[in-house]
Amino acid sequence: MKVALRLAAFGAAGASGIAPNLAVMWLLTSLGVHYLAAAVAATEVAILWNFVLVDLWVYRTRRSSARGWVRLARFAVLNNLDLAVRLPLLTVLVSYWGMPELLANVVTLGFAFVLRFAVTERFIYRAPSMLPAWRTTSS
Repeated sequence: MKVALRLAAFGAAGASGIAPNLAVMWLLTSLGVHYLAAAVAATEVAILWNFVLVDLWVYRTRRSSARGWVRLARFAVLNNLDLAVRLPLLTVLVSYWGMPELLANVVTLGFAFVLRFAVTERFIYRAPSMLPAWRTTSS
């Protein structure tokens, strides 16, 4: 699959993850949970959702020999690190600009999309030609 197709498929997988993300965030905020804590919990649900689609659909031919749980751990680390960017932005959009919480959450997800794709492409599901020589030779 070419990079442009992977980008589109990655975007489609990510877009489908917005629904469970927003559903969890809406549920938690409606129960009185602070929007930042709700965003973190919603992100964890979306990480699992998106990983399944990305691993089985987008990168099914580029999976490394790493076990599924290792790929999930890498994917989760990336997506949790992205919270370091998204949460301050979410705070600015909601607390200072008065944007509704769910809309602000979608804006931050879009903002981080390109960075997540680039890191996923390069480090989590890199092409065999990008692996170190000792990882591509068989014993």
